[in-house]
Amino acid sequence: MTEKELQELDFEKVVVTIEESGNKNDYYYYKYDLNENCVLMSNESDEVVGNRWYVYEYDMGIKIDSADDVDLLISLFGKWSKTI
Repeated sequence: MTEKELQELDFEKVVVTIEESGNKNDYYYYKYDLNENCVLMSNESDEVVGNRWYVYEYDMGIKIDSADDVDLLISLFGKWSKTI
């Protein structure tokens, strides 16, 4: 997926400065809170190759590279949260 697709899916951009990371450059990634316990996070901007972004959910071991799949997951979590 592209960075633009992450933005269209309302992912929050998180900037990490040199001071925070100790790296040579600032970088950023995107995150989306599905609920209190489940967060989707993208790969970091300095690791993106060919404008290909991925989304991870580390606790479940999920890696998604399709904006359609991410959109479906967000929709499902929204639906599930209304039933609880």
